[in-house]
Amino acid sequence: MTYRPLILALALGSAGAQTTQSTQTTHREVRVQDFRIQKGPGDGGSELMIAGMIGPDGRMGLLNVTGKPFSATETRHTLQTLAGGAKIETSDSDQIYRDDQGRTRVEQTVDGRTIVVIMDPVARFVAILDPAAKTAHKNPIPAEAVKGSVGLNKGEVHILMSSDGPGVPRGGVAQLGDKVVNGLMASGTRKTRIIPAGAIGNDRDLPLVDESWFSNDLQMVVKSVSSDPRFGETTYQLTNVLRATQDPGLFQIPPDYTISTRPERE
Repeated sequence: MTYRPLILALALGSAGAQTTQSTQTTHREVRVQDFRIQKGPGDGGSELMIAGMIGPDGRMGLLNVTGKPFSATETRHTLQTLAGGAKIETSDSDQIYRDDQGRTRVEQTVDGRTIVVIMDPVARFVAILDPAAKTAHKNPIPAEAVKGSVGLNKGEVHILMSSDGPGVPRGGVAQLGDKVVNGLMASGTRKTRIIPAGAIGNDRDLPLVDESWFSNDLQMVVKSVSSDPRFGETTYQLTNVLRATQDPGLFQIPPDYTISTRPERE
């Protein structure tokens, strides 16, 4: 199967210059940059991902979820414990909206600047909006993509698409049963992978554990916890969920925006 992934990253500048891989931005501008891509193992589908940028939070879902509109808050918290007991903690949040047709809008404000991402599985495009500059980068969703996710993390946009295909198991999977998580009934799974001793210079096996709680009713992950000895523990949560019809204008590019487009990757 030939893949033509839509995989972009966007850095939102703060008061000073900021560098994200090969993209450099200042507080005056926002640029979109394609990042290095690698093919990786998937669960029920072959994924194409941004190397080292997409965390295993399990949030990639079907693009054609209809009749389940909502708004909510997404939060991420990372805790890394260093040698000697020192800790590094980071947190961020964004707002997410979905309409009856499965269109989504994610928006985040960092240092007074707002970035918005609209994913439209009906018109088959993703648009990254900069309200301050009134510009939009509009990109096609590949025809074969059936799953996707948008993540905003401290002003960076992470977009991941996936096609159907035979998946490669990532390791042991344990079913955790059902329980109410953040006000929604959810089913839990725990996936465990092992980096064998010596694979990356490690003197012992390193366990990577991903726990995810999925709401079948909402068709969304409502909580995930990813533990990696190299980077610490990252917790994702979907909270303040409001089940209601959303304003159609949230999922449209304003008419006074300047739109640039990128062709589908071959």
